Amino acid sequence: MSVWLIVGIAALTYGSRALALVFMREPREGPRKLLDRMPAPLFAGLAATSLFQDGTLVDERTLVATAGALVLTPTRSLLAVLLGGFAGYVLALLVL
Repeated sequence: MSVWLIVGIAALTYGSRALALVFMREPREGPRKLLDRMPAPLFAGLAATSLFQDGTLVDERTLVATAGALVLTPTRSLLAVLLGGFAGYVLALLVL
């Protein structure tokens, strides 16, 4: 994977979000409530899928990293969830 590919993907991701903020109007109350509740379960689902590899439970370090990510899902911030998973993994490396 080249640096330019990563830059291109980042430009598409953040450019599309910026355009949506500029050109799309605010959603109505009902859909907005649904959208506000969605990210935390999605983050939790992504973290939970990391618990199994080839049908078996993963090692202890990955379990602790997943727990660290799940603890921070209520923040609804991808960065916070990723940092929680990283902190859990580092903690597991130090303790286990």
